[in-house]
Amino acid sequence: MVELKVSEISERLAAQAQSVVTQLLPSAKVYNGMMLCGDIGGSPGESLKISIHGTFAGQWRDWSNDDKGDLLDLWRLSRGITAAEAIKQAKAYLGILDVVRPYDVRSYSKPPAIDSSALSEAGRAMSYLRDKRGLRNSTVQAFKIEGCPERGAIVFPSYSPTGELINRSYRTLGEKKKVWQDKDCAPALFGWQALSQAAYTSKTVLLSEGQIDAATWHQWGVPALSIPNGSGCAWVDYEWDNLAAFDTIYLAFDQDDAGRKITENVSGRLGKHRCLLVSMPKKDANDCLMAGFTATDAADWIANAATPKVKRLVTAADMEARLVYEVSPKQEPFTLPFMSKHWPHDGFWFRPGEVTVWGGFAGAGKSTVLNFLKSQLLADQMPIFEASLEMKVETTLRRLATIYQGNKLDEATARAFVRGCGEYLVFADVVGSMKRDELMEMLWFAYRRYGCQHFMIDSLMRIEELEEDYPAQGQFCNRLQDFAKEIGAHIHLVAHLAKPSQSMERPTMYGIKGSSLIVNNADNVLLVCRNPEKEKLRKNGKLTEEEDRNTHDAEIIVEKQRETGWTGIFKLKFDSRRYTYRVH
Repeated sequence: MVELKVSEISERLAAQAQSVVTQLLPSAKVYNGMMLCGDIGGSPGESLKISIHGTFAGQWRDWSNDDKGDLLDLWRLSRGITAAEAIKQAKAYLGILDVVRPYDVRSYSKPPAIDSSALSEAGRAMSYLRDKRGLRNSTVQAFKIEGCPERGAIVFPSYSPTGELINRSYRTLGEKKKVWQDKDCAPALFGWQALSQAAYTSKTVLLSEGQIDAATWHQWGVPALSIPNGSGCAWVDYEWDNLAAFDTIYLAFDQDDAGRKITENVSGRLGKHRCLLVSMPKKDANDCLMAGFTATDAADWIANAATPKVKRLVTAADMEARLVYEVSPKQEPFTLPFMSKHWPHDGFWFRPGEVTVWGGFAGAGKSTVLNFLKSQLLADQMPIFEASLEMKVETTLRRLATIYQGNKLDEATARAFVRGCGEYLVFADVVGSMKRDELMEMLWFAYRRYGCQHFMIDSLMRIEELEEDYPAQGQFCNRLQDFAKEIGAHIHLVAHLAKPSQSMERPTMYGIKGSSLIVNNADNVLLVCRNPEKEKLRKNGKLTEEEDRNTHDAEIIVEKQRETGWTGIFKLKFDSRRYTYRVH
């Protein structure tokens, strides 16, 4: 169940405005699309006008005192209850079920009796608040800030919206400042006593990190509350119903690392959709006030408050630079010589940030093609990581060195190969199976330590616990996608194909064994196979030398290419001495 915003509750009330007003103010009379009454208390008269139809349904104004608001405000004021209680009653009237919020229900102590009194204008505490903190007498009075001579402290009382004393915070004026609260009292917000009716009407409030900062914002004309001392969030549960009255909550916490951490925690608890983050040029609001900043400056900070960032959620406005990059001409990425046709539309390229699934029947030449691909990457000095879990590293190296050095591979050429290309090749020295987390750790290390940009995983089914677990296969492919996108690498993932229904047929991506998410999550799907017609002739002993010479040996089938949509078949001749390919 989704928790409704307070404005949405108000809109639902407005949809049945006449019935709601009749319940709240039985003496109100209908006249010309309005309901008229003397005042909020329901006395006879016509100064209170409530629209019950059209665009402004539910909006009201009392022309005798210029009070105004919506039906939720009318519910609260006509019944003399808090905004939280008005919301609860309105939900019950509308048949809206409250979202169940699991949290510990605690009992709190009432504040103890103390010897406190209003601050004297000539006293030390008032002098501090006025001269050192820039607060006006009217601001101090609005928040009911007091003094406690027996404790040598300024008292910041926290009242509930109904005016009940809930807690107190204390601050000494000595050289060694001490701050504390009444023991075992509820973690209430400070400032409900100073909150204007306009805050409820606009459904907007600001939260600060200190009582004096809340008073500063109030003095600038911004309705504000302060969170209790400390970085905990127990107050969120305690004040949840009271804060439900606000659709927009500005967070203006200290502009330091601790303040940013509190901001992240609080916005996550209250709901990032209704929080806006205020940036200030000084550490906090009162520092800004004492530095000469004014209400006009504060209004600018409010107007420019930023929406909290939700991971991976962006607006089009956030994407301007990336869109410009997207439409700008790109440098042609790496590809095999025979795959490049007409950049960027026709042909196939191994683009950064993509995952390519390679498939093929057993014996079709997948490993040979991938070794040829690696030899071309090495020629361009592109670092490669490989987890060839079906073959020992030294065997893989021998085959790759054969392609790279030619068929004259001996001790000298093998050593020369390793010395020339060794720093560009990183291997998982594993034959058999690997755990997913172990492999991902290797991928990240190979990227960060060796700068690898191409990652070969052969094969998916050698990753532990994946062969029969289709959901886990999809989750693992998502992890590979996240990795590729985050660092701009290209992942080459080998997947097995189901046994063909008949010999010498061409494979399709729908024959890949396992979850459909393997294909669906891949950016590209390439399939390797031998020339079916040629293999059939060879098998039947009918392949002539001329046909062998004039027909292609292997095919790389582009079954999927998300970026351009181009698909096709590359027909290749295979050099069995050097294990290389060329276009037929």
